[in-house]
Amino acid sequence: MRKLKLLCLCGLTAAVLMTGCAGSTDTTNVNLGSATVSEYRGVKINVAAPEVTDDEVDQKIQTNLKQNPNEVEVDRAAQDGDIVNIDYKGTKDGEAFDGGTAEGQDLTLGSGSMIDGFEDGLVGAKKGETKTLDLTFPENYREESLAGQAVVFEVTVNAVKEKQDAVLDDAFVQRTSDYQTVDEYKEGIRADLLAQKQKTAEQEMEQDVLQDIIDNSDFKFSRNGLSVRYNQMLKQYTNQAKMYGMTLSQMAQANGMDEAGFKEYIYSSVKEAAKKEIVVKDIAAKEGLDNLTDEDKEAFAQANGTSKDTLVSLYGEDTVNEQVLQDKVLRFLASNADNEAENPAKLSEREVAVTETETAAEETSENETTESETTEAETTAETTKAN
Repeated sequence: MRKLKLLCLCGLTAAVLMTGCAGSTDTTNVNLGSATVSEYRGVKINVAAPEVTDDEVDQKIQTNLKQNPNEVEVDRAAQDGDIVNIDYKGTKDGEAFDGGTAEGQDLTLGSGSMIDGFEDGLVGAKKGETKTLDLTFPENYREESLAGQAVVFEVTVNAVKEKQDAVLDDAFVQRTSDYQTVDEYKEGIRADLLAQKQKTAEQEMEQDVLQDIIDNSDFKFSRNGLSVRYNQMLKQYTNQAKMYGMTLSQMAQANGMDEAGFKEYIYSSVKEAAKKEIVVKDIAAKEGLDNLTDEDKEAFAQANGTSKDTLVSLYGEDTVNEQVLQDKVLRFLASNADNEAENPAKLSEREVAVTETETAAEETSENETTESETTEAETTAETTKAN
């Protein structure tokens, strides 16, 4: 049965920009307004260069040891928590059914991986024994043809193995990684931890610079543009609530708010995301960063562990372009920031290489709008100081 996964409200702002999904209405080109953007070169930040301690390496190793115990074959009856290697065949009314047969499968008894009664029926079995299990699939089983149906499993136990605490040695390293020795393994873990911290530091640099710029800029919002984005987000949250059998009001309550407060939060988050988008586009135009290449898109995709084509298929071309542009501008801002940390963090080579090749372009008017965007609602805009 699917468990309810409550909405993480902290991800709302990011979701406003990455709004594209299969079948959704694209609103990436909506006019959100304009801004008088503050000075964005030389913004002062304080982000230290990441370091990895010996204790952090040891903690990661201990976690890996616990997650990868030794599996030792034993000559005794299977107990709860043991791993049994089994062959099995399931039949319904004497006929084998799809997905009911396997050979050489490892199963941890007590893991709940199989239907009720399957794992319990193997407790006490020894290597070489065959068990006949008369079972019934649950009423809500995902395969409708088997839901609530009585079946018989013939299960042969090939081996019984118990889990024993792993020891850090070359054998463990070779079993669980691509390294050959303990020393190589430790250095690999250190490098992985450092890469994770470096990515976090770069994100912190970028967000700190951007937030400083937003806090010191003046915005003129398009009421119509904000309304379009708000309605889109409200629809997405309403649909998400329905997926879990909830109303929007129930979702709000699950997150500690009433429906009115939840809607207010959504609107506020949309507005904050709009500030970010307006600033990013303004700086991109001024610095000539808005000419996106396939290389830009592929680099962004690879940095997120996927490919450009996959991103486009999932989110659509316009939404991917928005994200690539934001990534490009944030790298530019971070590379031109004044990091006052004693041992300041630096951008990775990919980040620096991109920003060094950027050239300035002619400044684009802040007040340009298309005819379709100039509506009566948009001209009645609100001016606010971003704080």
